[in-house]
Amino acid sequence: MHNEKYLAIDVGGTSIKYTVTDRNAEITEINEIKTRREPGKLFESLDEIISPHLNQIAGITLSFPGQINVEKGIVNIIATFTWIYNLPLKSMLEEKYNVPVWIENDGKCAALAEYWKGNLAGTENGMFIGLGTEIAGGIILNGKLYRGSNESAGEISSILTDFTNLDTKTRFGKIAGHKSLTGTYKGTGDIDSFELFERYTKGDEAAREAIKNYSRTIAAGIVTIQAVLDVEKFCIGGGISAQDVLIDEIRNSVHEFFKAKSSEAINEPAVERCRFKNASGCVGAVYNFLTMEKIL
Repeated sequence: MHNEKYLAIDVGGTSIKYTVTDRNAEITEINEIKTRREPGKLFESLDEIISPHLNQIAGITLSFPGQINVEKGIVNIIATFTWIYNLPLKSMLEEKYNVPVWIENDGKCAALAEYWKGNLAGTENGMFIGLGTEIAGGIILNGKLYRGSNESAGEISSILTDFTNLDTKTRFGKIAGHKSLTGTYKGTGDIDSFELFERYTKGDEAAREAIKNYSRTIAAGIVTIQAVLDVEKFCIGGGISAQDVLIDEIRNSVHEFFKAKSSEAINEPAVERCRFKNASGCVGAVYNFLTMEKIL
């Protein structure tokens, strides 16, 4: 039926977001709970979300970190949940809840959302970058999601940023995760990102410098990726992407690099915020469900 609804769950390192969404990407419910990373607690959290919705949905679809075998629904290699190894999550959930279940990587889901109905629609080559606990990524090449040889294309948190120091603390995901934004703030006391942006709007020079430095780091990652992929557009997502100033600063930093290095043999991409903002993972998970079920 065309009015069927789907429960989409986006499991992140900090929170688990979920939506009830139809096949046209219309969201009728959106909420989130805090992520509990222990094995039993994670499944309790999923049940807390799923059970109240079972009588109104035609299927469950997940956006999940790590390497995902999409056809088999097996989850593997996740820094967020170190206990997960070859977890047959699809079959486990289908057996428990008796509805179809599909799972895709979180960055890939967000890229699918933007390509389906968002700011990558009509783009032949584009990329999603998610600013979260670390950095998620999803690649659209030649009008299709690119998964890679081992389902790990787009894992841009693993990009090296210091070739003389291979410590994991220098990986892109560590230096560009949202905690590094507030970590570079030189004002008085520890603050969260929401308060940092408030201080920026009030003219706090230290907040301004922290946001500029963070934006340059993200821009450097974009330029590095662009040298390999040569895409038309990058879409920025994640909770802090809701801040207009951050998108502007990232875009300006990318432009400054290309202006200074205009003789280099790479082209400047467009930089935009995701249309679906923090719901991109859920919307893309629905698209993945509809595609795998051959509804679309």
